Order: sequence, then structure tokens, then C-alpha cells
Amino acid sequence: MNIERTEDSVDVLLILEGTYPYIRGGVSSWINRLITGFPDVRFGVVFLGSARADYGKHAYTLGVNVVHYEEHFLYAPAPPPASRGPGVDRERIRQLHAGLRAATGDGAMIPMDALASNIGVTEEEFLSARNAWELILEGYEGISEKPAFIDYFWAVRGMHAPLWVLQRILERAPSARIFHSASTGYAGYVGALLSHRHGGRLILSEHGIYTKERRIDLMLASWIGACKASFRSAGGADHIRQLWIRFFETMARVAYRQATDVVNLYAGACALQSKDGANPATLRTIPNGIAIAEFATARRPLAERRDVIALIGRIVRIKDIKTFIRAAGILVAQVPHMEAWIVGPDTEDPEYRAECQDLIDHLQIGGRVKLLGHRSTVEVLCDIRLAVLSSISEGLPLTILESFAAGVPVVATDVGACRELILGASPEDAALGPAGSVVPIANAAALAGAIRAILSEPPLWHAMSGAATARVERYYTESRMFAAYRSLYRFDAESA
Repeated sequence: MNIERTEDSVDVLLILEGTYPYIRGGVSSWINRLITGFPDVRFGVVFLGSARADYGKHAYTLGVNVVHYEEHFLYAPAPPPASRGPGVDRERIRQLHAGLRAATGDGAMIPMDALASNIGVTEEEFLSARNAWELILEGYEGISEKPAFIDYFWAVRGMHAPLWVLQRILERAPSARIFHSASTGYAGYVGALLSHRHGGRLILSEHGIYTKERRIDLMLASWIGACKASFRSAGGADHIRQLWIRFFETMARVAYRQATDVVNLYAGACALQSKDGANPATLRTIPNGIAIAEFATARRPLAERRDVIALIGRIVRIKDIKTFIRAAGILVAQVPHMEAWIVGPDTEDPEYRAECQDLIDHLQIGGRVKLLGHRSTVEVLCDIRLAVLSSISEGLPLTILESFAAGVPVVATDVGACRELILGASPEDAALGPAGSVVPIANAAALAGAIRAILSEPPLWHAMSGAATARVERYYTESRMFAAYRSLYRFDAESA
């Protein structure tokens, strides 16, 4: 743990997992804009990361109104073996597990007092005491279709190890009028416990549906070493995957039940949040907004732009960069001189980044399809003719709004709010015209066809460019978003 700024109380305590201030773009960019957009609000930030080695330097400078900052890493090096002692209170651990299981039941009350109280077992005892080992064996013996024991052992360790980190946060974090988590997961879980302990309101702002994205991540995960023969449970997932999925679903339900307001970016997310445990009465839709003037400088007619398409986003599996690469491979074989750029942070999943480069090399398109890493978004939008998203899951992508503000049409997969952004969210909005095209996920041929159809018709491109700028200026300004959050924070009403 590293605490750089400390206060006993703040107005808003942001609890963030794997985003600001370390990761650039996306949710981190939104958080940075939120902090700078409310200079009169005293923010605190609690950053939760996986392991310290996974992060470099801060990508953002903390604002002057961030009066408290602390960071915690859930998978810090294990402590040395404990000396002989009483060992683990197995009954207390069973009670903790029972409380968490109860949280997943429809209509079940969340045992917040039990969850927020001291665990009653030291980290050293859990990692090394003999009866802790016996408790793991007991759980394993209760599984009918057993995975490899080593996989089960490390899954149990992985789920329990962060509990002591979270306990330290509960003991040391400042009080706040509002606890604001940018996701469910660990951040939402901590937000729920802090809200319960200090009595402040909990706001959850979900840019994507965390549990849905974790399900996708777990289905794609190569680190879960189960053999193919064990894939017999519903949905094709083995026991370890299901164990992790239930774990994240449980944390989401705890956060949803404690939250006074659950914010999504588009109305279509409400059903997913309700299914995962959110009270429909708490649901609020606040679309993203951007500072349009920053990107309006990138507006150019088609003829003044380079013959380039670009995917702007993190190089991670959920963005399905490989489908974009395959689509680009089709296009560069058909269109002379066209290039395809992949622009965005590329250190989050080095293995996937390497796989993407290998695919480019295999298709022999390295001279025309380029992984550029992080670049200035405005500078990229000055050059390109079309922005592309090939994601298999999204919320309301900021990169689409930024492209629209620069007058760049977008071709995107039919996920999250992409359809309503490109085609319009209401009859009045749709009357502005399409600002690009929407295609099915994981379909390189459809993606390539939609891109070529727009680029081969300059009048169509200019009509879409005009619709893009009109839509973002009317519905997705930063001032609209800030006004909605100021109303949600309700500071003015509380002080009146």
C-alpha cells in the first residue's frame, strides 16, 4: 500500500479498480474529466490493482482537488509462514462463506455487518495453518465433478487473498458524504462496505457491465488450466470458471443492494443490471459526454484526410482486435495504399498484443496494418477517414463520441450503446441520419464490407460526418453529463 495524500474525510471517495490514475483512456479518461469538472468538490481516490508489477507510472496527474489518495494491490507477495498458533477458526470461515452465498439468492438480505466486520483470521494463518489446508480439502471433496486439485487450490487462494487487503482499506479509508465506485467487482464491494460503515451514500457508475465482462474474460482465459474433458457444466465452463464467475456475481450483488444510485450509460443496460441484483428503483441512465471543442479542431473534409482507418482502444481481448486485423487484411488486398492503424495502450495484456502482431505477420500485412501504441487521439482523428470498433462488449464508448466530435464516421459492432450512437437513440435523434454502420460481432467480412461501402462513396461519408457532429453536439456534451452528476451528488440540496 502507498498513501500519498491523506485526509480524514472527503466529499466524494472514488473507489477504482484497474483504471485511473494508471491506465490511460476509457474509464480513466472519464474519471479524470469528472475530477477536473468539479473543482469545488474534495475528492479522495482509492485505487485497487492486481499486482504492483502490472503497473508502471501514473498516466494522469492527480488534480489539486484530490485531497486523499491511496493505492492497494490485491495480490501482493505472500507473507512469511506464520509461527505456531491457534490456526484458522474454520467455523468463522464457514460463516463468512455462508453469508456470501446468501448474498447471491434472490431477495436475500446482505449480511453487511458480518461482511464488514473483522475477518477473524490472519492472512498468515490462512496461508500456512494446517487446518486451513484441511478446510480447502473439505471444500474439494464436496465437488462432484472435480477439477485438478492444483487449479482448485489456487482459485481458493486467489479469492481469499484480497480479503485482508480489503480489510485494511476499511480500517484506514476516510469517511465521505458519497462513496462512488466506477464498477462492481472489488471496487463496488469495497464501496458497499465503506458506505455501510460510514453511512454515506453509494453511487455505482458502470461503463460496462462488470460481471458480463468478467464472464467473457473467464471464458477466454488461458490461465485456467482445466482439461477439455472437464467442460461439462452449463454454458461449457468448467468448475473453476464457474467458481470465479459466482464470486464476481456475489460481489456485484452486494454492491447493487447497498447502492442508492446505480448509473448506466444507456437504457439497454438496465435489464442486465436488474438481472445481476440491482433494484430497478435505483437505476439511472447518464450518457457519457465529452469536451467537444477539444476534438472539433480535427474536423477535415474527406479529401484532406489520409487513406487510413483506425481502431482506437486498449489492446485487450474484449476489444477483439483480431477481427479488425482480419477485416483490414481483406481491405488492404482490395484497396491500394490504404492503411489500418491500431492505436491505444498495449501493455495491459502483453500476450494478446503478441498474438495480434503474430496474426499481422501471418497475414503478411505488416506494411499496411500497424500497432502504434498510445498516440494523441486528436492527432489520429485529424488524419483518419474512419474509426472502427470490433469489440465483443462495450458500454457507451468514448472513442465513438470523440470520433463524432472530429467529424469521423464510425463502423462498430452491435454491442452496448453502439447502435443508438450510430443510428440514433430516438426518432428525433435518428432523423439526423446514420453516423456510420453497425455490424455483427466477430465477422471480419461484414466489418470489411461496411468500411468499404462508406469509403467508396464520398457523398455518403460527408453525410455521415455531418450526422456525427450534429448528434454529439446535441446529445453528448460534457456539460450535460456534469449537470446530471451534480444533480446526482445533490450537494446543493443537502446544504440548502
